[in-house]
Amino acid sequence: MNDATGHQLVSALVEELQARGLVGAVYRGGVVRVLNPAAEPDGSTPHARMAPGLRQEVQFLPNPDDGGAPWWYWAWAGPTRQSPPDLEPLCPATDAAQAADRIAKVLEVPFAADAASHGGPRDDG
Repeated sequence: MNDATGHQLVSALVEELQARGLVGAVYRGGVVRVLNPAAEPDGSTPHARMAPGLRQEVQFLPNPDDGGAPWWYWAWAGPTRQSPPDLEPLCPATDAAQAADRIAKVLEVPFAADAASHGGPRDDG
């Protein structure tokens, strides 16, 4: 696979993520860091810096179990800060819609749309 094909597959994933209301940033080495803006802290509380929101990293790598075909891999935190990420196959990189659907499910904010349509959370207590 050439660099142009890799770029097209990464771009397709970012477009699919945007269509689902997510933000994907592309980094060196086929890494895409995704965040859900609906879960980002608003900065108005002293604890906002401690709340990382909902974020996920995926990596674009050849899958040796699929003849070296390009795949998306979940990148989960390793056991220590110095450890490389644990990589788990997500889906073939040619299926950007499936990858974006799965990432969106992981980064989903339950009831966020409902709360926004009603003016946000209420404190009736």
